[in-house]
Amino acid sequence: MAADEEYHREKWTRFGNEAERTEIDVIRNQHLLRNRVDKMALRRQVETCKSAHMNYLERLSQKAPDFTIPLRAHTVWEGMKVILSCSVRGCPPPKIQTSSKEHSLKILSFCFPSHLSLSLLLYFYYITLLDLLFLLPLLGLQQQKEAWFDISFPPTWVKEGSGLSLQCTFTSDLLPFQQDVLWFRDGCFRLRLFLISKRSIIIKCWIFFPLTFSILFLTHYCSHLDGSAAVPGGPASPLAVEVSDVNKDYVFLTWQPPSADGGSPVEGYYVERCDLSQGEWVRCNVDIQKICHFPVFGLKEGALYQFRVCAVNKAGVGRPSKATEPVLTADPLEHTRTMVDRGRTITITKDELEGQVKAPFPPTDVRACELSDTYVVLSWTEPEPRGREPLTFYVERSLAGKNSWELASLDTVVNSPRYPVFNLVKDKQYCFRVRSINKYGVSDPSDPSPPISLGKPQAVPPPPHSVLAIRDTDTSVVLQWQEPKDKDNILGYYLYYSEAGKQEWKTVNNKPLTTTRFIVHGLKTWKEYVFRVKSVSRAGNSKYSDESHPILVKSAINVPSPPSAIALLLCTESEMVLGWRAPSSNGGGSVHGYYLDQKEKGMEIWREVNIKPAKENFVCLQVSDLKTGHFYQFRVFAANAAGVGKPSDASEAFLCEKWTMPEPGES
Repeated sequence: MAADEEYHREKWTRFGNEAERTEIDVIRNQHLLRNRVDKMALRRQVETCKSAHMNYLERLSQKAPDFTIPLRAHTVWEGMKVILSCSVRGCPPPKIQTSSKEHSLKILSFCFPSHLSLSLLLYFYYITLLDLLFLLPLLGLQQQKEAWFDISFPPTWVKEGSGLSLQCTFTSDLLPFQQDVLWFRDGCFRLRLFLISKRSIIIKCWIFFPLTFSILFLTHYCSHLDGSAAVPGGPASPLAVEVSDVNKDYVFLTWQPPSADGGSPVEGYYVERCDLSQGEWVRCNVDIQKICHFPVFGLKEGALYQFRVCAVNKAGVGRPSKATEPVLTADPLEHTRTMVDRGRTITITKDELEGQVKAPFPPTDVRACELSDTYVVLSWTEPEPRGREPLTFYVERSLAGKNSWELASLDTVVNSPRYPVFNLVKDKQYCFRVRSINKYGVSDPSDPSPPISLGKPQAVPPPPHSVLAIRDTDTSVVLQWQEPKDKDNILGYYLYYSEAGKQEWKTVNNKPLTTTRFIVHGLKTWKEYVFRVKSVSRAGNSKYSDESHPILVKSAINVPSPPSAIALLLCTESEMVLGWRAPSSNGGGSVHGYYLDQKEKGMEIWREVNIKPAKENFVCLQVSDLKTGHFYQFRVFAANAAGVGKPSDASEAFLCEKWTMPEPGES
């Protein structure tokens, strides 16, 4: 017995030592693995920082030379000492070159800060006025003012589906930092433009819906005319189709009514969907939908869909709207069931932790999330815990106050906590409850929802009133109107115009206006027009407002015509008194004053004589600081509330010398 006990003791001792050694090896391997993981993470972090720094240097290397502190103008006595300073920034560091018309200027000191900015001090001794006038900045580039728009594209109309070319020019060549020109459409960045020259830009595009273009800092409207209808008298396309409340098999659509109804009111809409994996458009509703929103059910989970809407009137079905952006059907709450372990790459889902859940629990909080006069969209909260197995749902309904439950979802598989219920009886209340289903069975029913009934039909909004047209320019009219008293649910307004007496109405805007004032462009000069307005809501468009009074299109006020007959009334050794004839047309408004320019004979540059306008009561002005023996020419501008008019013809050259002829009354 003693020998057996000793044998068992030795065997147990050997086993214990082996386990201890194995445990030590495991711990050592864990430390090694952790050190290796930490080194790899540190290496990745270093590579990321290095890449970011290289990208920074690359972006910095694209910085063109630019004067951060330009040369400032100085007034000095000829022959005195002056110090001029400026700073230039760029990468690589710009080369420095300074010059004047007659002398090479010596650079005495440089400074290169760490931020790649070059500061320069120029010392000039016995500098002359000529040097200051012809001093050129660094790199031989003259200091220029920033360019602005000279001629920009005006409001433009083209037929839907046609090409459009827009061109704008600038007052001067674009400086290096201004040549990164961006194109925005409806406030969204579209692309970076390439300049055909430093003074002009051309955009070419195709128009399929109303747009607003903007370049740099100037915005203009670009409208379009509707293309021909799909059927004679058919309505135009609905607008602004939007997708919301995306789930596994359900989305909710909203849109805006079309501006043109084809001559008869829009009766409703058809909704279509397209599975991008199949590329075929399928109609979602059998009966027309009268209100501009609709729940789409029965979609495949994890698929990409696009949606569009067609309007319907007595003539038939109109053209479809622009398709929505692709939408991926997925569980919107999936991220709430995913946990990440302290920023590491270990992802744990609640499904993995709820493997012990077999039979599902019932859903909670059954309610109506969307109400219409033709359907009710039910919403509920999934059970918690949900379990590892996929869940589907049964929807049951009963008349309120009774306990006779029937299946509302029939043979439909409900994958998401949304379900639209159609074919309900008006003026009756219903209660709904939901059951959860997985492969282990069906849950108990949820608590019944509160009594739910169909909503009341939405009425179309009332039309606006007091439509007033006001003259603006030779091709435009300012249109104003008053909102209706009941303006709830109004999305905006559609405008229409026609030549007086013709009743050939055309649409002004294809996007509802949210303001009560708009400038209507593209009208013909010396033609009479009438206008009318509609209110827009999800329930449809209102009736037309009363027509405005006819208005003749012409400019309300123009700039005055040029003055004429500039004459010399008096001359001394350094002064002249000039007179002229008032403009033949004041442009519809009184002349506020005059501006006078002068130049020496043979010169091309005109210089301002007066910054403030000479009063309109006087058609003469005294010019001072002239040089005796020099010939001068003059021109005059007239100004009114609309602006400054064109200049007069240049006067004849007047010699500046003292008149010796005696004045009237002298002996």
